[in-house]
Amino acid sequence: MKKIILFMAVILYALTPQQYLKIGSQEAVYDAANEYYKQKNYEKAIELYKKINKPALKFKALYNLGNAYAKSYQFNKAIKAYKEALKIKKDKDAEYNLKLIEKLLKKQNKQKKNNKHNKQNNNSNQNKKNKNKQKHKKSPSKQNKNQNNKNKQNNKKSKKETQKKEHKKFLENTKNRQEKSKKQKQNKPLFNKEKIKNFKALKESNTTDIRKRYYINQIREMKFNTLLLPLRSKK
Repeated sequence: MKKIILFMAVILYALTPQQYLKIGSQEAVYDAANEYYKQKNYEKAIELYKKINKPALKFKALYNLGNAYAKSYQFNKAIKAYKEALKIKKDKDAEYNLKLIEKLLKKQNKQKKNNKHNKQNNNSNQNKKNKNKQKHKKSPSKQNKNQNNKNKQNNKKSKKETQKKEHKKFLENTKNRQEKSKKQKQNKPLFNKEKIKNFKALKESNTTDIRKRYYINQIREMKFNTLLLPLRSKK
């Protein structure tokens, strides 16, 4: 009686995946997998599509399995599922999806190869630079060390003297700047409030126009690649 009630409920309205699985038939498992797919729970959908062995549902299950793999970015497995489905019978949607995902795989592999090549080149260039630095570095002799020490001491004395001179100049320049700024402030006229408002309004209008143009150009340059992956129902 329970099974009859559940079948009647399926006819009247769609059930949840858990309710479909309680029925236990291959058709119910297929419907549960489709519901998980619609909910974007591709892992559960894949598990259930794999359990379907009924010959009448095998092609549809494999086709939808390929869709679920493609949606979860498992392109190699999606290709295998579509090929197995096409062994059962020819289908335009399956052939289209197979070709499209094969192209996506090729693009991914090219990008991976380019990234590896760039990393290797960067590493080799860094190793060369490190080797050249090590070659140029030489251990100084005793005479050179003594000369370097003397030069350091002389440089310290000269630096102190230059720092004192620069400090005096800095103080003098700051005083002169402060006096000039005071004079300029006294001579400068105040801005009108109306002019400031007009300037702000012009600035805001210009920024909105620039943003609109920027977004319009972005939308024109974008190219959307649509992926045709329709689900197959039991009909």
